[in-house]
Amino acid sequence: MAQNSESYAALDLGSNSFHLLIASFQDDKLRIIDRHKDMVRLAAGLNDDGYLSEAAQQRGLDSLAKIANRLRGVPREQIRIVGTNTLRAARNAREFMAKAEALLGAPINIISGTEEARLVYLGVANDLAIDDKKRLVIDIGGGSTELVAGLHSPRLLESLGMGCVSFSMRYFPDGSLSEKAFKRAVNAARQLVAPHVEQFKGHWQEVVGSSGTNRSISKILGELNLCDSGHITRDGMEALKQALLSADNIKAANIKGLSDDRRDVFAGGFAVLYALFLEMEFTELHTSTYATREGIVYDLAGRLHHRDKREETIRQLSEQYRIDTAQGERVAALCVNWLPSIADSINSSYQEAEKLLRWAAQLHELGLAIAHGGFHKHGAYILSNADMPGFSRQEQARLSALVLNHRRKPKPGESTGAHPDWLLICLLRLACIFYRRRQNIKLDKHIKLTSPNPQLLELHIPDSWLDNNPLSAADLQDEADILKKTLDIELRITATV
Repeated sequence: MAQNSESYAALDLGSNSFHLLIASFQDDKLRIIDRHKDMVRLAAGLNDDGYLSEAAQQRGLDSLAKIANRLRGVPREQIRIVGTNTLRAARNAREFMAKAEALLGAPINIISGTEEARLVYLGVANDLAIDDKKRLVIDIGGGSTELVAGLHSPRLLESLGMGCVSFSMRYFPDGSLSEKAFKRAVNAARQLVAPHVEQFKGHWQEVVGSSGTNRSISKILGELNLCDSGHITRDGMEALKQALLSADNIKAANIKGLSDDRRDVFAGGFAVLYALFLEMEFTELHTSTYATREGIVYDLAGRLHHRDKREETIRQLSEQYRIDTAQGERVAALCVNWLPSIADSINSSYQEAEKLLRWAAQLHELGLAIAHGGFHKHGAYILSNADMPGFSRQEQARLSALVLNHRRKPKPGESTGAHPDWLLICLLRLACIFYRRRQNIKLDKHIKLTSPNPQLLELHIPDSWLDNNPLSAADLQDEADILKKTLDIELRITATV
């Protein structure tokens, strides 16, 4: 199949369903090329010990085998696959992801709840008219619910551990329905929402609901002539509650417009939305057809056209922790200058490797805001655990590994959750040595680096520079010993005329 260089693909591996969207842009608006959805019920396979069952994994893999065929016409760098709540929580997620990535031929990015919320808002915002209304966006997924408030961009983001699959399994097992069970589910959801109500007050003028639960409820209320199309009201919710609880089991519930593929998880999702109506005290919402996957496409297009949210996040961290940006830029420039010499030996695309290396250089002194002793460890901890808009957990882990290992002895056995690319780390370590005195000069004209093979780095340094910088020369000799002992990488220093 010929590749369409103008197409983008977003694959959302949700807790309830897998959604594929392939689209292009026309006048800055999405033009849908293909959609595909499978109700995988991944969250239903998560046991009490946090392990994803073999059956659930197989359902997911069967779905992805079909989806992989549809991705073949999209350039690899224009595909983004994200995993949400269930893959965040599953203790054996890596086992499933390894099989899934082999099928898809592209990496899966696990994103945090707040990053999921940001992408939801980005998608919904591009579905609505451009105006000055502050909005509360509610996205009820299979395992989590995202609340986002903002104007033209999100300002408040929360991800709560309640979803249509998890709540249906917990409070309505095997589809059983009762007033008592419904009240328990609603109270549980209200308890999760309550701590966040005050911070959201005054930050929205209208409420928008996205994803399957909201659209399903809206469709049913329209079929029953209880609400206008695309709307959900408090009165409509009350009427639908009575219709739902008139049956003893969801399988027997005679609700016009309730689809078979939504029926098993409807009660849990309905209870979550009902609780939000009560706790957040809104009286109506309207639904959007856009959600996480549309947000992913807009975000991906931004990355490829110089509107990368991650760049803004790096700038904000630099400002927040008062990093010496001039020093970070000096180190970054030298690293990026050397990168082509190891390009054939790195474990990721050149473009992403360049960005990660540059960002790590810009943030390598992040931990100094906490303490000078062990500041590389403090910086790595922040990068592993902070909410970093635009970044996946894997990207944060790789960034953390670079910062953790930029000084002192590298720690091959100490993982930040990533598989460190040690040659990238070597470049960062060497650049930090050369700019240890924080001198405001460009060194890339004088210092050349080559790498004949992945286990050998050669530095070509003018003899006069070595004579004029004896402490740096000594540091480089020490570094050669460290790299050989810890990483089995030879650093060869050659004096030039």
